[in-house]
Amino acid sequence: MFTKKLLINIVCEFGPILCFILAFELRDFQAGIIAMMIATLLSLIILKQTENHIPIFALISSGTVLLFGGLSLFVHLPDIFIIRDTLFDSIFGIALIISVFLKKPFFSYIFSNVFAITETGWSKLTLRWGIFFLLLALINEWVRLMLSPEAWVTAKILMIVASVIFGSYQFTLTKKERLPEATAWGIVK
Repeated sequence: MFTKKLLINIVCEFGPILCFILAFELRDFQAGIIAMMIATLLSLIILKQTENHIPIFALISSGTVLLFGGLSLFVHLPDIFIIRDTLFDSIFGIALIISVFLKKPFFSYIFSNVFAITETGWSKLTLRWGIFFLLLALINEWVRLMLSPEAWVTAKILMIVASVIFGSYQFTLTKKERLPEATAWGIVK
């Protein structure tokens, strides 16, 4: 099930946040931001080299990391970096839900090279992730307002673990809604 391409995408997706956590543990919050920004740039370079283009989702996500990370470093306010997750997850969650109601589930456009599932499957998958992103935004904002930046790092780790578990659970949907030409888990052959 794991291909070289999938492994590269996983490293490029989770590498920057892991670099943030490591630098935060070794130094401080600002070092974490710098490490994440550098790892984000490296991830974009790797994606460009391996896929001959930068996927639009990676480009948008990376752009917000660089923008909010840079602003946070410039004004020395960790909240600016933390609020990036609230804004990104809120906007993305709302956009996903709207795309389902417009009968153009966004995930079918960005993940059609990964999954071969029915239109119903794309709608369900997109809606589930839209709701999940809105929940992450609410949790992130509550943590930002109520706890310290250091506590946010712990909460962020828990949100990543929850995202991996939630994402893994979605394979039950892709398996159920797979097209005949897909693998048993709805993945493109």
